[in-house]
Amino acid sequence: MPRRALYVPRGGPRAAESTRRRIVDAVRALLEEGTFHESTVEEIAERAGVARATLYQHFGSRLGLVDAMCERFAENPALRALRGTDRLEEFVALAVEFWAREERVLAPLYGVAAVDPAARSLVERQRRDRHGEIRRLVQRLSAAGALADGVDERSALSLLAALTSFETYVELCRNVGLGRAETVRALQASAVRLLAAG
Repeated sequence: MPRRALYVPRGGPRAAESTRRRIVDAVRALLEEGTFHESTVEEIAERAGVARATLYQHFGSRLGLVDAMCERFAENPALRALRGTDRLEEFVALAVEFWAREERVLAPLYGVAAVDPAARSLVERQRRDRHGEIRRLVQRLSAAGALADGVDERSALSLLAALTSFETYVELCRNVGLGRAETVRALQASAVRLLAAG
């Protein structure tokens, strides 16, 4: 999807970025409250302290707002570090750290993805991005001979996708009752046992 040109108000680029940040902060707050999917564009604009037209000039639609949330996720230090690691255990730990830092935003989005096109778009984009990073890691592990005998790239991709998913994180933390450190250790142990060479 082509990105819209950034609207630059009279105050210049700095004012545009400030306005954009206020709008994205309002979206984040609504997501954390679990009310984004029920909110109209007008309510989001009001929450951000801008006119509806200003919101549309910056983002174009609710889907544009979701794209902005994805950009905000990219600023998360855990996600940035995850994209740079080639170590299996570190990758798993950073995935859990990212989920923990963004859980209040992601839980409502994942919960309404079936009925809210904007939420569905974000969840699908997030999954594609995560699978791309998993594929990158698996290819590097395979090239280094670090995958266990009998584990091909497709199997490794499948296992790592399941181990590092938001749903797995939620299952272990909320439903099993593991703390974050326990969740990291359990997933790392599983990843090493199932994927790593000798």
